[in-house]
This record gives sequence, structure tokens and C-alpha cells, in this order.
Amino acid sequence: MKIKLAFLIFISIISLTASAGNKKITFNSKDSNKWVYVIKNKSVNHSSLFIFEDNILKITDISAGYLRTPKEYKNFTLDVEWRWTKVKANSGVLVHIQQNDSVWPVCYQVQQKADAAGDIICMNGLKAKECTDTVKFTIPKMATSNENQVGEWNKMRIISKKGTLTVFVNGKLQNKITGLSVNKGFIGFQAEGKPLEFRNLSIK
Repeated sequence: MKIKLAFLIFISIISLTASAGNKKITFNSKDSNKWVYVIKNKSVNHSSLFIFEDNILKITDISAGYLRTPKEYKNFTLDVEWRWTKVKANSGVLVHIQQNDSVWPVCYQVQQKADAAGDIICMNGLKAKECTDTVKFTIPKMATSNENQVGEWNKMRIISKKGTLTVFVNGKLQNKITGLSVNKGFIGFQAEGKPLEFRNLSIK
């Protein structure tokens, strides 16, 4: 009986640990105060640029900026969906954002720019083995663009593990960089002047 009880307790602990590691973050209005907002136009209220509605983050076109997580992440898998609502334009997922927020921060940007989704930019001094462009430090995606049309949802998976960043767009491997100069930081979502939406975010 004691052995059976101990086994059940062990299984329960494993289940709780697995559940705790799979963090799904909803873009819900009640959660809007859990994010940090960095906006280029200081007169703009964050609730006008970043709108949380029906578990979707709706980004408007009134300013540039980003919102980011309040905590830092290391060795994670990030899944998110995004779509353009009017025209394909420019945005990105910012990972390993460093302290001292600014537009734009020290980070790695995984591009969602039209026809360039999957490019990675080493921004403001960050390094990787593949960052050889001395002007923009951009690592182009591996394959031809595989983004969907305006109004259709796209899926992005970003894996950061032991100094390597791997990116999938709509299920296709599009990029991989190694030897990151930082492997821990905040995670953010970018506004660059055109409306788009994000949903189904999970970080684990």
C-alpha cells in the first residue's frame, strides 16, 4: 500500500510539473496590465496601440513600439499566430530583449515582415556566429517565403536553447543561428505602423 501511495504521489508531482512548464498566455483584456509597454510617441496611451479583445492582440497604426513580458525567459519554445488585417507590412517577435527599453531595444528580432518572415536581425550590438552583415546584421531565412495571404493566420515557432535560435514559419524550418551573445531576456511583439493581430501565444 505504501509503495502504491508513493507511486501515485510521484505521478501527481510529474503531472503538475508538466502542466506548470506549458505556459499559455492569453491576449485577454484582464491581462493587459501584465505587460510592459514601450511606445515611440510618448503621448499615445498603450490601450490605443495595443488592444486586447477576444483573446486576440490587435495592434493599430498610431505609433511604433512594442509590448513585452515582465519576466525574462531562457531555453524556451514560443508558439504564436499572426495575421495582417489590411496590407502585409512589417513587424516581428523580439526575443532576449535586454534591460533599458527603447525603440528599438537590444534584442534578436525574428521578422514577420512581408516576404521576409523568418529572417533574424541581431539588433544593436548582439552577436551570433551567422551575423556577418556589418550594416544590419540580418540572417536571411533559408527557404522561399511561405506566408499566407492578408487576413489568413500564420504560425511561428521560435526555439531558444543553449545559445541557438531556431525559427519555423507555418511548419517550415526557416532559420537557425548559433553562438548567441546572450541567451536570456524578455519577449516582445512589435508595432511598426500597420495593423496586425496576434493570438494563441504559448511559452514553455
